Amino acid sequence: MSILKRTLILLGQTASSVSARRYAFQLAQRTGTELAGLAGLDPSAIEAPILGGIGISAYQARLEDELKRQAEEAQQSLREIFERECRDRGLPFAWLAFEGDPIDAFQLASETRDLVIAGHDTGYAGDLNEPLSEVLAKLLLRTPRPMIVCPDELPQGEDVLVAYDGSIAAMRALQMFVLLGLGAERRIVVAAVDRSEETAERNCAAAASYLRSHGYQSESHPLSSGVDPSEAIRIAVADRKIGTLVMGAYGRRGFREALFGSTTDELVASPPCSLFLYH
Repeated sequence: MSILKRTLILLGQTASSVSARRYAFQLAQRTGTELAGLAGLDPSAIEAPILGGIGISAYQARLEDELKRQAEEAQQSLREIFERECRDRGLPFAWLAFEGDPIDAFQLASETRDLVIAGHDTGYAGDLNEPLSEVLAKLLLRTPRPMIVCPDELPQGEDVLVAYDGSIAAMRALQMFVLLGLGAERRIVVAAVDRSEETAERNCAAAASYLRSHGYQSESHPLSSGVDPSEAIRIAVADRKIGTLVMGAYGRRGFREALFGSTTDELVASPPCSLFLYH
């Protein structure tokens, strides 16, 4: 049984943002969680470049005004789309807007929510369309809430794959996923990638034992090979028609690894399915 009460959606215009809304609506209908959409504008992202010459300052001001007007129109369009989609599904409509630092706005909005859902490239530039991966590292490090990051197109499958390497991050992600009840009525597969077969099997057994203690049955899938972990996980997702992948936001090397250069970063840049991330 899910204990989700309130969920935040980062709204955008990209294909993955549409997928994020679809995922959120399915989750709301399955768990009863309340949804709130967040959209806004980061003024620093639409500042026109400073050029030299007579009359340039006035031109720059007009250009920035036009960019801001376009951004405000895009934000209003998002509001109307989200409101219509909520109404069509019989769900309450809740809207949050900001103008300023998106990280501060995100932290404030997520404080009273259990979960955050976003497309992998949702952004807050003038057209609300920019790569999310650089923003995502800051978001994950500034909020205690887990995030679900969606791909451009949601896969057909509904099974869950837990990528488990025995790290603190993996332990926390698995615990949060289980406690929120997001694995209810879903087939769960535990995949452990390690060069050592013994270690891979040990990690699978530990994760499976934790799942059993909470009433979940799982299938173990130890992977001992020299293949890049992100590629091994992608193969497992495709072969087993996985809908959601559960993993920590950084691996064994700890905080310095964060997202960039890690297995997590490889998967966030081009998600094979929806990613449940928790640091």
